[in-house]
Amino acid sequence: MLNVTGASRLGRWFPALAEPDVRLYLGGQALSMMGTWMLDITLNLLVWQLSGSPLLLGVLNFVLYGPGVLVVPLFSGRLTAANARRCTLWVLAAALAVALALAVLTALDRLTIGLLFALALARGVLNGMEVPSRQMLLTSSIRSSERMASAVALNTVVFQLARMLGPALAGVVFATAGPLCAFSLTALGQLCMIACVFRLRGAASPAAAPGAGAGRGGVRGAMDFVRADRFASLFLPVLVCMGLFAGSYQTLVPVLADHVFGNTTRWTSAFFAAVGVGAVVVSVLLSTPQIDRLISRCQVSVPWLAVLALVGLGLSRWPLLSLASFVLLGACMAFIATATNAVMHQRVPPHARGGLIALFLMSFVGTIPLGQLLAGWLAQWLSVQATFLWLAAGLGAALLLLFVPRWRALGRLELDARRI
Repeated sequence: MLNVTGASRLGRWFPALAEPDVRLYLGGQALSMMGTWMLDITLNLLVWQLSGSPLLLGVLNFVLYGPGVLVVPLFSGRLTAANARRCTLWVLAAALAVALALAVLTALDRLTIGLLFALALARGVLNGMEVPSRQMLLTSSIRSSERMASAVALNTVVFQLARMLGPALAGVVFATAGPLCAFSLTALGQLCMIACVFRLRGAASPAAAPGAGAGRGGVRGAMDFVRADRFASLFLPVLVCMGLFAGSYQTLVPVLADHVFGNTTRWTSAFFAAVGVGAVVVSVLLSTPQIDRLISRCQVSVPWLAVLALVGLGLSRWPLLSLASFVLLGACMAFIATATNAVMHQRVPPHARGGLIALFLMSFVGTIPLGQLLAGWLAQWLSVQATFLWLAAGLGAALLLLFVPRWRALGRLELDARRI
């Protein structure tokens, strides 16, 4: 735990860290997210080891991530600041039970493909509950609404770091100590998060958005907010377009590494690392007191930079340029998601926060799998670089449809996100 002086110094750079609950939450979040990524990658490695079937790998990842698309809207709309802590603890306890079941079955040499897939499905359903409950717990624990944006950005930093380090750690642990150790470390991470949630002081009562009164809760209340708010009504659809066209890069990375650069393993790792570097750097910047200035000056331009990054990937045959394009793409994805989420949480009425979490996850996380299907279908008929160019064209056209009406109504090319 940080002492008062250390917390004060960090709070100058990252305002949300001035609050003890945020520091406690993020510490537990870092350990448990590392464990979650370790579990998911270990399951992939086990399925490959037991079956050698690419088809079963695809089915496994579908059951790990697919159920969340259905669970998120059903679960998030019922989340409130009052029940966020209780819901998070129940979900964490269930996730701990899954990790322990995998560890016990592995230790007894009873983990069959059928049991593995059943537990993976349970993990997929829980994931659709865990992400929104944790986000509600974090946002409802903020004592000062001015620190909301910093807290959301720091949560993104933790997620991106876990996404970079967790898979690498899973590979090392699986190769040296085996799946039992990996599942045990996952369970330990969940226990740490449970302990941190128990120590939270409880939900705060953040100020409502200016002019917000009582109204409908859940997803309907969030839809009412989005329609009435100029920022949300523009940038939530922008987020959908980013997820659909820019988020699809994940499907194309191994193809690009193989077909253009001739080394799948080396360049796939390098390109994913480049995306992670861009995402982490941007998330850290958005965690500082400069977040409002960055959003105001950059939010409108960032989606167009994503178009530029996709064009770079479509035209480049030079590794350094491709790496730079992936860094830019990762930065754009992290910026638009984090900034949009942060500003909407600052403005949304408390009674609609659970529904807003559902809308955000469906608009961004829910559209990425569709984008991956689109990218895979295009790459089946076109070259991988032509696919990147078509995705750039699709994103550019969608952005024109969203921004041009605003610019025409204002009578000028406005690049300030607060005024458009």
